[in-house]
Amino acid sequence: PAFTIPGLRWIIVTLLFLATIICYIDRLTISILAPVIKSDLSLNNFQYAGISTWFLISYSIMQAFFGRIYDRFGTRRSFTAAISVWSVGAVLHALAKGVLGFSVFRFILGIGEAGNWPGVAKAVANWFPVRQRALAMSVVNCGAALGSVIAPPLIIWLNFAFGWKAAFLATGSLGFLWLVAWLVV
Repeated sequence: PAFTIPGLRWIIVTLLFLATIICYIDRLTISILAPVIKSDLSLNNFQYAGISTWFLISYSIMQAFFGRIYDRFGTRRSFTAAISVWSVGAVLHALAKGVLGFSVFRFILGIGEAGNWPGVAKAVANWFPVRQRALAMSVVNCGAALGSVIAPPLIIWLNFAFGWKAAFLATGSLGFLWLVAWLVV
């Protein structure tokens, strides 16, 4: 008989919930640090808006592509790729020295984060019967709100304790920690 892990479906939902929290923490880091970064690098509001736009462009475009990627390669490999790309993008923000660097790294972050929701939908559809899918999705959706609640105090503390570059390194590294658990399960 095949080895099965009791409650595996709920372990997977927990991992998806945690990935969503990390996604929103990484997404919000630059917004929370905006006053510090704008001051430190002498960026104006127009430049900052341009940086933010690159995330939205790549995120929007890649949603459709990630749907096809998940359908072709499955949730395990595709989620591994998505969170790897967005974590690399998040960490790279620590190297940005101006508008171009932040724009490129936001674009990379958007590429990877676009894989979160198609992956969640595919995983829930694969692992849960129809009668439990809404519950599983609602648990994962809570991660977006919780990530948005956790992000401000965490990022502000990291900035005050270690500086804005270290804040990007720390928050971006969360995805790599998640990846270990994902690959084990």
